[in-house]
Amino acid sequence: MPMLEIIVARAEPLKLEQKRAFAREAVEIFRTVLGTPPGRLRLAFYELRPEDSLGLLEEPDPAPQPTSDG
Repeated sequence: MPMLEIIVARAEPLKLEQKRAFAREAVEIFRTVLGTPPGRLRLAFYELRPEDSLGLLEEPDPAPQPTSDG
């Protein structure tokens, strides 16, 4: 039984309709390419926060420095 794991790292979670659309296309691709019968593909979405992936390398914007006027 084929298993497809999707790992997404982004600030906003995927919407349910995006996941459904992806799943529909994945089922069709696995059916066409591998001959996977309907209901046999296992699909799992894992969502990571950006700081739990390479997003942790991004430096935050520095805080504005107070100005001295006088």
